[in-house]
Amino acid sequence: MKRLFLTFFLLTVCSLSLTAQRYQFKKYKTEEGLVNNETYAILQDSQNRIWVSTTGGVSCFNGKTFKNYTTEDGLVSNIVFSILEDSKGRIWVGTLDNGISVIENGKITNPKGVDFDFLGSATNILEGADGTIYIIFVKGIVTFKNGKLEYLIKATTENKISGLQHASWYDNNTLYIASSNSGIFKMTLNPLKIENIYNEKDGINNICYSVFVDAKKDVWVGAYGELYKISNGKLIKYKFKQEDFDKNRVYGILEENENELFLSFEGNGFGIFNKQTGDLKLINEAQGLPTKYIYRMIKDTEGNHWMTSYGEGIIRFRDTAFKIYDDTQGLSSVNDVVEWNEELIMATNDGVAVLDENKQIRPITKGGAIKNLFVTPEDNLLYTTNTAVFEHSKNSARPMLIDEGDYNLLYKEQDKTFLFGTDNIKVLEKDSTYFIRSRRSIAIEPIGDRYILCKIAGLFQMNNTKTDTIPGLHPNLHNDFRSLDKINRNEVLAGSEKKLYHITLQNNNFKTQVFDMSRFAPLSHFRALKVDGNNLWLAGRDMLLKVDLALLLKKDTVVAKKYSTVPHFLENDIDFNSLLVTEDKTILMTSLSGMLAFNEKAYLPNNQPPKLDISEILLFSEPLVDSLFRTKKGIVLPYQNNYLSFSMEAITFTNPENVQYQYRMKGLRDVDEWSQPTKDPNVVFSYLPPGEYSFEFIADNGDGVWQTQPYHYSFVITVPFWKTWFFWVSVLSITSISVFLFYYFRNKAEQKRNETYTHNLIKAQEEERTRVARELHDSVGQKLMLLTKKTKTTGNQEMESLASNTLEELRAISRGLHPATLERLGPTVAIRNMVDEVDTNTNIFFTHEIEDIDAFLSREASLHLYRIIQEVLNNMVKHAEAKAASVTIEKKENTIEAIIADNGKGFEFSEKLKISESLGMKTLMERAKILHSKIDIKSQINKGTTVTLTIPI
Repeated sequence: MKRLFLTFFLLTVCSLSLTAQRYQFKKYKTEEGLVNNETYAILQDSQNRIWVSTTGGVSCFNGKTFKNYTTEDGLVSNIVFSILEDSKGRIWVGTLDNGISVIENGKITNPKGVDFDFLGSATNILEGADGTIYIIFVKGIVTFKNGKLEYLIKATTENKISGLQHASWYDNNTLYIASSNSGIFKMTLNPLKIENIYNEKDGINNICYSVFVDAKKDVWVGAYGELYKISNGKLIKYKFKQEDFDKNRVYGILEENENELFLSFEGNGFGIFNKQTGDLKLINEAQGLPTKYIYRMIKDTEGNHWMTSYGEGIIRFRDTAFKIYDDTQGLSSVNDVVEWNEELIMATNDGVAVLDENKQIRPITKGGAIKNLFVTPEDNLLYTTNTAVFEHSKNSARPMLIDEGDYNLLYKEQDKTFLFGTDNIKVLEKDSTYFIRSRRSIAIEPIGDRYILCKIAGLFQMNNTKTDTIPGLHPNLHNDFRSLDKINRNEVLAGSEKKLYHITLQNNNFKTQVFDMSRFAPLSHFRALKVDGNNLWLAGRDMLLKVDLALLLKKDTVVAKKYSTVPHFLENDIDFNSLLVTEDKTILMTSLSGMLAFNEKAYLPNNQPPKLDISEILLFSEPLVDSLFRTKKGIVLPYQNNYLSFSMEAITFTNPENVQYQYRMKGLRDVDEWSQPTKDPNVVFSYLPPGEYSFEFIADNGDGVWQTQPYHYSFVITVPFWKTWFFWVSVLSITSISVFLFYYFRNKAEQKRNETYTHNLIKAQEEERTRVARELHDSVGQKLMLLTKKTKTTGNQEMESLASNTLEELRAISRGLHPATLERLGPTVAIRNMVDEVDTNTNIFFTHEIEDIDAFLSREASLHLYRIIQEVLNNMVKHAEAKAASVTIEKKENTIEAIIADNGKGFEFSEKLKISESLGMKTLMERAKILHSKIDIKSQINKGTTVTLTIPI
């Protein structure tokens, strides 16, 4: 082992330089949901989603999940070569020999109209300024306009078009097209013309794959092994390394900026090409690229580069801020790293390696594990193997043996060297050696006149030859420590899995300030910390945080910047207490997987908030079909459809695994507060009560940048019909109407019964009157007549007069009970006789105009009319005190109108009410009802009374 380290620096001159950096790439394959691992074309659509064509169909990616389209969904073929989003948001898909498909709102259509078998594969699709779609086929060009596919140019024996591949617009009238058979074509639309402007006769390779027109109108063409530029009609060739000619097949060209192009190589990964110098920087499998076959490349809205590949799906590349040095560069597990002699010295399980200022790794020794490194106050290098500790000076080629033994931690001051073993600490002084009992430590830092020891089990103070606990930090309550570093001679910081400790020693008294690690979200699995001036670096799994130390300690405020790696960029977590900040501010971390380096200046932050959408809404457990419930008022759900699940979607690609969501349901219990941030994109609202709702959510991009404009989904859940105001109004109305109709018809029935009773009573009365009148006429009248005749024979004048008067009164009573003239002569004559009789027997002067109405009234109706007029005349005689009266009966169209008027004293309306309650008046009214007639009584004081009876006929 001694000899091994004697050659430490002698070998640095002749050691082999290796590529010393591996970048972070993230790939998405079928395991992540991609439809097929052989990918070709790629684009980002207007909704920020990424579409990929593969040999197994088409995939649409939102950062977390894939939605795939295949022939089972309607594609004409699963082998897809080209893809385009047009200005209407439609996705055009070009396939191998089977034509094209169009995806719009998740539905697929397949335009027809040309011979796809002859044209071959659809290799490229473009849109013109007027919205015309131009589809480049191997043997021709087809347009889609006004819903029709038509040939634009078709290969013939004359034009010899073949092998057409990628195309690019030069202006609205000109296209440049790369051909795999004939070099470069130029096509103009008006007038239509296509010409082969460059081919092998002009000194270029006939096999061209890609073409791109930059902002300066320079045309770049990617070919087999070469790159060409057409500038102002002049062709310029760019040749790369001749030994890589077969690997440098330029399938894609992407303009990164004004001076750089990203070139996709089928065989050599991708390269960054400098337009000004012609230099090419290759990035391939040596730098961690999963494959050497790259076809197309895009840059998304967040600054990520996406590549299609052969067999490795789609690959994401962002920046070179994080690099790994591992076994691919000759490093095994890295145990420690220090900066010494302007180089980085790395202790590994397989010896020592150096990372020089050019970021090249040089293996120095082989065959033995180096556990720990330490730069002494004299600027010497202290290191330990499995069996000994050595110290190496810059000016000496021979390392000095310090001690033999197995130690895991080294620390040295001017007059003391601490060697940490498993059960004790060996302290070496100039003239003495002693031991301090102590279990294994992770780190040691001086504080005041003593030291702080960091162990997994807790923090301890070491003073002179003894160790003790720190007041207030008993190991039973404060343990699981990971890292320790000093701020200055009197202050240190220590970190455990759950807490950060700021420890100060003043006047032999410890003062401790504790911060919960949850305040440094989203840091997880804390591993190490390092103080660098006013910056505190905290390292966790796949992440670094740079914290403003002054704000933290003085104002208890956390202001931090987050720097994330691709998940599991390191196969194993970094080691405890393994952070190192170099002079050029590179952050280094050791691990069983190698060494991770971070350059803050090269880090590309993602400041783009995500686009929001809802990927799926479930009604109970089935997808909600909007069209079934969409009305003019929006989405209206029946009251029983009230169990909704929403799948929130934040379209972001840089750190989608760290995306957080906040949501709320406006209208639910009048609560408009946002939920707590959550990584779960699914939210369930069970059994929502009827009402108007708006589901809203926001999300961050995984780096803490929130989309502040919420996504809204509004809907209405209807009230059950038995809870609506209309229902209850209807119920109350129906109930009221029912009650009303019940009482109405009951009253009508009662009234009908009363009328029937009254009618029957009147009828019975008339029958009784008729019977009595007949009895009086036939019995009593006959006897009075015989009595009258006998009294005449006796000669007694007084008795004769009495008998005659009695007979006459009897006859009058009989006529009153039953008017015989009504039956014999009809109502017209009977009424005239009745009026004349009243005129004769009273002081009232009567006039009458009575038309012949006999033909219009039945016998019963005639009787009722007679009785009504009789009753009116009786009332007139009894109450009116009239001097004159008139009776008029005439036929008017479909009615008979009878008017009885007098010039009597009249009466008040209140009197009318009294009259209407008299038995005679009630009988009169009933008789009018029987006739279905209308009776009207008008009276004024001292102006008489008029009774009008209108009888329908």
